Amino acid sequence: MSLCTFGWNQKNTTSIQHAPRRSVILVMLSLLLVGQAQAADKIIYIRPVPMNDDPLLKQGSKGINQAAQMYGLDADTLESQPNRESRLQQLEAAVKQGAKLVVLMGHEFKEPLASFASKAPKTRFLILDHCIDNPLPNVSCILFRETEASYLAGMEAALVSTSGKLGIIGPLDTPIRRKNLEAFSEGAKAANPNIVIREPQWINGEQPFNDPQRAEQLAKAMLDDGIDIIYAMASASNRGAFRAVSGDSKARIIGNAINQCPLAPGKVLDNIEVSMDTAIVLAVGEAMKGALAARIDYGMKEGAVSLTSLERDIAFSDCEIMRHRPVIQKLRDARKSLLSRK
Repeated sequence: MSLCTFGWNQKNTTSIQHAPRRSVILVMLSLLLVGQAQAADKIIYIRPVPMNDDPLLKQGSKGINQAAQMYGLDADTLESQPNRESRLQQLEAAVKQGAKLVVLMGHEFKEPLASFASKAPKTRFLILDHCIDNPLPNVSCILFRETEASYLAGMEAALVSTSGKLGIIGPLDTPIRRKNLEAFSEGAKAANPNIVIREPQWINGEQPFNDPQRAEQLAKAMLDDGIDIIYAMASASNRGAFRAVSGDSKARIIGNAINQCPLAPGKVLDNIEVSMDTAIVLAVGEAMKGALAARIDYGMKEGAVSLTSLERDIAFSDCEIMRHRPVIQKLRDARKSLLSRK
């Protein structure tokens, strides 16, 4: 920090050297207080598990770093071990480090946050993709209108399927996931009333978003049932589903979280992309204005949810939907109609 910021020059410095000691101390204290006032507030992102391949969790760090750059904040990421005690410890650590804003991602934080938030009333907590019952005033839930993209993905799957059978692999059976599956089914039925949609299969377990082996087992069972398009909404677990369809010439996966097409060229039809980083930047901006609501919903309109096929760089995506260009146009028309009703 330059002293010139406060209008100091050599003449000022000389005169203050001859001032009474008490005056010098007061000036120095005032400078210290100004420096503290201008220090950047801190934003901390806490992962529910140690660093892994989950693309959504990686977006958390990316989002707070982008927000920190935009709004002049200090950013940091803390990693929890996969248990409640460790997550509580990291919540406490974030508050002790002076975080004004703590960002959490994952169902694993719902219960710990519900019990902890009252202990840090001056800290604002943002929990993404989940909401807790009766949240305190310092808790905001950021949810995603994935149903918009899920509906379009259902249309797409029904239009591309040759067997007329669709399958679904989900991480956990939660109300939010069920809503997305209902939207997927509605979209599929709208495109083809005769389409068959099998009961969703759930990964469950300690790391449902990072269990490729379980996803592979579920996908293989679906292929045996004659299913040729699988909507796999389990993030990093989807790698197992990609392995399952690798030897099937007709089977395709609709991935999620990010563009997963490069992970299995020729096998991923499309993806429902959820931009956690975009949501974090938007929410931090609202928090900086003091306008953060208890619940925030982001969707296609805000750029937080999309299909890879509807992005401008689709030609470079490695997605199989590029072989079905008339379907892409139908999806664009359906999106336009969807957004016009908002």
